[in-house]
Parts: sequence; C-alpha cells; structure tokens
Amino acid sequence: MQKKLIALAVAAAFSAPAFADNANVSLYGKAFLTLDSINSNQDGAVSKMRINSNASRFGVKGSEDLGDGLKAIYQFEVQMDGDGSGGNGLGNGTRNTAVGLAGGFGELTLGYWDTPYKVTHNKIELFDNTTVFSATNLIGKATATGGTSYVTRQKNMIQYKSPSLGGVKIAALYSPDEAKTSTTNKTVLSLSATYDQDGIYAAFGYDSRPDLTTTGQTDNAMRLVGRYDFGGAWVGATVERIKVNAATAYTQSNMELVGAVKLDASSIALSYAKNGKTSVENTGANQVSLRYGYNFSKRTEAFAAYTSLKNDSAATYAPIYSGATAGSTQTALGVGLIHSF
Repeated sequence: MQKKLIALAVAAAFSAPAFADNANVSLYGKAFLTLDSINSNQDGAVSKMRINSNASRFGVKGSEDLGDGLKAIYQFEVQMDGDGSGGNGLGNGTRNTAVGLAGGFGELTLGYWDTPYKVTHNKIELFDNTTVFSATNLIGKATATGGTSYVTRQKNMIQYKSPSLGGVKIAALYSPDEAKTSTTNKTVLSLSATYDQDGIYAAFGYDSRPDLTTTGQTDNAMRLVGRYDFGGAWVGATVERIKVNAATAYTQSNMELVGAVKLDASSIALSYAKNGKTSVENTGANQVSLRYGYNFSKRTEAFAAYTSLKNDSAATYAPIYSGATAGSTQTALGVGLIHSF
C-alpha cells in the first residue's frame, strides 16, 4: 500500500489527469552495497578496499486490463550508482525494460531483457550476478580474456514466455542484427525450458550466435541447471558447454555445485565453480565462495562473504582483481547490506 501511494504521488506531480487511468503501477528497487577487500598473489599486487554498488536498481512497472483476459504490461528498470562511482546516479544504465501483452497465451514483449539462457542459472546464484563473489565470474564465460559472456541482457529483443503448464514453462528470445551486412548477420536466439514445482527446479538453456567470432560460423551454448529443496536446505548444480568457432575452434566446459542451509534468520551457503577449454590444457579456473547471511526482515539482509578464484597456469581470469596474471589466485572478503522495496 505504501509503495502504491508513493507511485501515485510521483505520477501526480507530473500529470494528475493523465495518471487517472494508470492506477495499477508499482515502484520497486534494491539497494545492494558491499565493502570488499580484494587481493592477488601475483608479484606487485596490492590489497585493495572498495565500496561496490553491485546490482542496485530502481524500477517502475504496471499493467492495464484490456478486457477478455488480455492486459498490457510494461517495466522500466535502471541500475543505480549507490557509491558515487558513476557520477550521474546511474550504474550500467538500462536493466530489464520492456512493453508487451499478457494473457492466457503467456507474455509477448519487446525491449531489453535478460536472455532465457542467463535466467536459467539465477535460481542457484548466491550473490546476484554482479558481485566479486558471484559464480558467474566463471559460469557462462567462454574464455578468460575478451571472450564471449552468456550472462547477458539482450537489446532489441522480442520475447515470448509461456504460461505454466504443470510447472513447465518455455521462453524464447530473438534479437535481429540491426547492423546486418551482406556477409554477416549477428542475430541472437536464446531458449529455455524450466520445471519448478514441489521443491524441484530443472532447466535447459540454449543460446545461438551466428557470425560472432567467425563469419559463416555459429557459436552456441547449452546448459542444464537443477535445484532440490528439502526442509530448510537446498542443493543445486549447473553443467554447460560453450562452442566457440574462432580461428582455432574450441569447446568451453563449465560446471558448478552449490548448496545452502537456513537456520532461523541466518543462512550459510557454499558454491564451487570450475571451467576451462576442453581442447587446451591449463586454461581453466576454479572458484570457491562462502556466504553467511542474516535476515532482519523479508526485505533487509546483511551478509558476509569470502571467495577465492584460482587460475590454471595458462589462464588469466580476472573478475576480482583487474590485471591478474596467468596462474594467479585472487581473493575477496567482504560484507554487504541488501534492502529491497
């Protein structure tokens, strides 16, 4: 009720008459800041402390009943700069934003949105997708330096999401190449099928990107994700294969095991992720992350976390400590506060 009153007040400040037909609107957001200490064991590395705004966000969403079970839906969401780094209040700019129609057939939207492939992993991610502790430092990544990330939000997209049929949902996203040429057509197709019912979550994701690294060739990614809830605990896993058709084609093989236990207002969770090229030795990395959280309420949580990412002797993954050298081990220790509204 309080959020709706705030939304009404904001809209009325711009145009009270125009807002009369838009009462079904909600303001929402998340403040997600951490204090992190990061380090690397490479020569010359200096331990650093920083405040991170992570995936702090602000959004507005709503719908309009069009009759006969049909409604118009919309959402505008931006990433907020909570620590002053951006200088203009915005972090990475636009987040999930779209307009569309919804009904018994499902949802059909146009805009800028997380790909279905990316979303399949969210159910077992402990830290959102943007912290130094996130498993997505390795999961969804095709290579260490300058390679493709499949942890993406896709612009210029049209997306269909089906209704739930016995716990099963499908999603399909397509993005045309607005810079298409006579030789390249860098479209994006992302698909998912998920089952989420009775404490069991299972998902399949597929992503196809033609002409991404080599003209006339298609890079692709496939993954399976699962989670099982039992009592006050859950366990999950991801396995994925990413095919890169560069000048020297290779396959990236990634995996993660994760679990969490809830103890009253507290929770403890552990994640282990590993990746690497199947055709080239010593080019992978592994990461262990530990998380302790305490919920003051349904909307406010404090947490402490530790992560260690170890590169193989020929790998240079550097999501924690920028400029890390081959074979280095990077670590991060931090505390954070999350408030959702």
